[in-house]
Amino acid sequence: MPEPSIAKPDFSQTLARGLEMLETLSGATGPLSVSQAAERVGISRAASRRLLLTLRELGYVRSDGVRFWLTARVLQLGAGLVRSEGLWSSVAPFVIDLADRLNEPCSISVLDGPDTVFVCRDATRRIFTTRLGVGDRLPANCSASGKTLLACLPASELNRVLALRGLVARTSASITDPARLRIELGLTHERGYGLAIDEMEDGTLSVAVPLRDRDGRVIAAMSLASHRIRRTPVDLQGPLLDELRLAAQQVERVVESFGDRGWVP
Repeated sequence: MPEPSIAKPDFSQTLARGLEMLETLSGATGPLSVSQAAERVGISRAASRRLLLTLRELGYVRSDGVRFWLTARVLQLGAGLVRSEGLWSSVAPFVIDLADRLNEPCSISVLDGPDTVFVCRDATRRIFTTRLGVGDRLPANCSASGKTLLACLPASELNRVLALRGLVARTSASITDPARLRIELGLTHERGYGLAIDEMEDGTLSVAVPLRDRDGRVIAAMSLASHRIRRTPVDLQGPLLDELRLAAQQVERVVESFGDRGWVP
């Protein structure tokens, strides 16, 4: 857990640990015992037990007496982000239309620390071995959307994000050297779009452009993905990129309309 930037009296260590426990259970491939959860969060077994029992009492966790896992109630925590009347549901038709016309997966992601999180995604197509949907996360350094969003951060914020966790390697092409990643982000910023070639899984390609609000702030990235059996890196930087940019402009007009109604990213 990163050091808090606020005064210690204003920081709730217990709440922070509880949220970290939820994130740990969310990232686990199966149920965890008290000891396993304690090791992953970096706390004592007694503290782990108290947190897990409290979360179980609140309905966020279920247990068989030995192991613990999340319940569907945790979905309520992010419901405001993807609720039916929200921004991302309103722009879903543009995402689906682009995916249908190009017959390639299209999505919108936001940055959450060192990861990107899908907030809108065409669910009918996939290029990865696992099916990804709204709420799923990818390492930002391995994805086109992640690079696009990282490239738009101020230097101080980029330094903070990169310090949260080591750079993840998904394939041999993934960029795990911070200095090399900074060079890549500089190129991404200059050309105005991000690329990921074979970095998430071998054979996968993706390109992403930033989505801005009316004040010019980057709030998300819109991406298009494919596979080498269908496209080449050159394809993604030609007419397909033009199509993606046009769709992004349509999404940005919806973002502006939400801003007129007081929506804040």
